Amino acid sequence: MKGLSPFFFSTGGMPSMVIAITKRSMSKYLSKSATKRLPLTTKRARKGFYKGKGATKEGYLTSKGKFVVDPKKRLNLIVPDLTGFKLKPYIAASVPKFPPETRRVLGQVQE
Repeated sequence: MKGLSPFFFSTGGMPSMVIAITKRSMSKYLSKSATKRLPLTTKRARKGFYKGKGATKEGYLTSKGKFVVDPKKRLNLIVPDLTGFKLKPYIAASVPKFPPETRRVLGQVQE
């Protein structure tokens, strides 16, 4: 029977069989059907499950465990020439969050 685990004990004479009902589920707060609907994680899966972080595989593993990079699968960023570009790449902490056109000045009515 599924979910039943028998164990034996003896009271001096013939051994008696007692059936203990055990519930087998992943969580003590969710039912078994609810745990099936949860997303599969590395803790809930078996030994060969590899989830990763959503990155692309840029190569392959050899039979000896060495990683070989495939140049066709590498990420290729195409960056334009930025010589003479006036904007800076970072924003200073002292810069206000709102542009001056939309800011209100005390004592003036905005049109």
